[in-house]
This record gives sequence, structure tokens and C-alpha cells, in this order.
Amino acid sequence: MDRRSDDQLLAIIWSYLAIESALKHADVIIADGTKDIEVAHLAVELYGMSFAPMILFSGGEQLGSTITKAGAMAKIARTYGVPESSILKDGLALNTTQVIANAQSLLTENDITPTTVILVDAPYMSRTLLASAQAQWQGDQPEFINRHESTSLAEYSLRHGRGETIRDILGNFQRLRSYAKKGFQAKQIIPQEVQAAYDAMIWRGHKSR
Repeated sequence: MDRRSDDQLLAIIWSYLAIESALKHADVIIADGTKDIEVAHLAVELYGMSFAPMILFSGGEQLGSTITKAGAMAKIARTYGVPESSILKDGLALNTTQVIANAQSLLTENDITPTTVILVDAPYMSRTLLASAQAQWQGDQPEFINRHESTSLAEYSLRHGRGETIRDILGNFQRLRSYAKKGFQAKQIIPQEVQAAYDAMIWRGHKSR
């Protein structure tokens, strides 16, 4: 029996999923639309620091709103002074597979062939978005740089709710393997310790989303 606490086990999975790369200048920032508006704020911050001249916001319909996730993030960007000419929007993507596929199509339509792309997502979605980019990008792949909000698991759970955070993290981890088998994402090396932490959480009755 694993005697570690739920928080200790979840932290292992969180650390595995929340990957980041060293920042460098890129051709575009792709921001994945989630319930976490910090994704939009980080994308705007990176744009403001001149890490890329363009932000592509992606995300379809959101419950209880007539505006898409992409539209909501673009609105935040405009509030902070990002000009319309530096914003692209994909209001159709419903998952990270579509985020990448749609983003590449939209960039091509605008005669943009990036060599470096900054991927911005919620912390626990960072590895997922990279795995989707590695599997879905057609032709020569650009260099992908992962960035996410700088926050702890405890802080994130306080903001979004402990139960919901646990379900999101476990569900996202579970799909890494199943989606790779379907070709939606690139296969990821999963350390034994991380898999054991996930198995222990499921054995204890925690549900994944």
C-alpha cells in the first residue's frame, strides 16, 4: 500500500505534466482556450515582452456564454492593448488536436510559416499540448516552446477547486497514453513513479475527467 498522501501523489503527476522550455523569440504564440484565463494573461505578457509578434487564440464554444474561448481571450488581449493586427482567432477547436491542426491551417492562410512557436496552456495541460503539436503538425515542425502560468498545485487548486483539479489532472494524464495509441498525440515516456502515483489515486477512488 502506498502511504503517501493524495497531495504528494498528485504533486508527482502535476510536476510531470507541467513542463516548460527556456524562453526564446518565436514567430507566434498559440494560446489554448481553457477555463483558466491566466492562459490569456500569460500570452499577452509574452507578447508585451516582444517574444512573438502574433498571438493565435484557439478555443470553441464555452458553456453559458455566446462568445467562444478564443473570442474571450482575444477580448482580454485587446483590453491590454494588443492590436487587432497581432491577433488571430480560431473559434472552432474543441480539443488540443484541433487546436494544433486549426492553428497551422490559420497560419498558412495568413502566409505565416513559423520556425519557432510558443505554446501556452494551463500547467497540467502543458505536456498534452506539446504532444498534440508533435503529432498533428504537418510538414517540417517548428521548434515548440512550452510555457504556463507560474503557480503551485496548491494555489491552482484553491482557485479552481480541489475536486475539479484532481479530476482534470487525472483525466489529462490518462489520455496521454490512450490518445497516443489513436495518433492524436505523440507518445510520451512515462516514468514508473508517475504511473504508480496515478494508479494509487485511482485505487483510492478518485475519478478522472
